[in-house]
Amino acid sequence: MPILRNLIFRAARRIAADERIQKKAAETYHDEIKPRAEAAWLATKPRIDKTRDDIKKIAQETKPAEEPAQFAGRAVRRVLDEFTSEKSKK
Repeated sequence: MPILRNLIFRAARRIAADERIQKKAAETYHDEIKPRAEAAWLATKPRIDKTRDDIKKIAQETKPAEEPAQFAGRAVRRVLDEFTSEKSKK
């Protein structure tokens, strides 16, 4: 096994040191990966903001330091209700 592992690590080092592969990896990142990640973030950000606002509202209503179980239950219920309503829309 050590021989195979050494061969794999050597091959990986040679590939990583190859300038053509580094250039292709950079192009792929800038042309494909980064735009997809930015689009996913823009699509998800409003939902994250809404969820954060809902959790803040639940925290103000339930006082999580005094009633952590009630806070957790309401927060979980809110998230589950959102997921079930989205599934029914599809």
